[in-house]
Amino acid sequence: MKFAIDYGHNCPPDTGCPGVKLEDNLTKLVGQKVIAKLKDLGYAVVDTHPGSAATITESLAKRCKSANDAQVDRYISIHFNCFDGTAHGTEVFAISEAGKRLAASVLTEICQLGFFNRGVKDGSHLYVLKNTSMPAILIECCFCDSVRNMKIFDADVMVNAIVLGLTGKTA
Repeated sequence: MKFAIDYGHNCPPDTGCPGVKLEDNLTKLVGQKVIAKLKDLGYAVVDTHPGSAATITESLAKRCKSANDAQVDRYISIHFNCFDGTAHGTEVFAISEAGKRLAASVLTEICQLGFFNRGVKDGSHLYVLKNTSMPAILIECCFCDSVRNMKIFDADVMVNAIVLGLTGKTA
């Protein structure tokens, strides 16, 4: 199994949302740890984070091209949600049936950490899910503008839940 891991945003002008903690900082932290843990478990991993981009669309296109060119088996995009400080929980977006099964597995593991289950949602409007050629999911780990979520968020625990949901294994 070969994974593409995309830690969302982190490529100005493609930046994440502000909150109790900045989405860019959280996605990079979790994404890099997911990459390391998958490699420790013996999986091939492609980091699709672009070095630079002039536009958000270019940033997204580069991520998809990296995954498609590497012919990975699964594409995983890691994000943190943001609304108005009152919303909370975890949701995972997918399009294909294989993606929805993977999304449900990851969602189950994250929700066992105490996050509200917002469900597996239709991701047909999301660029990276529409433009990758393999089963793909976009994980909204929790809300970075929710004090409630940030109080229970622990990067290492979140990473373990994501990897367990993806592989059925922990390091």
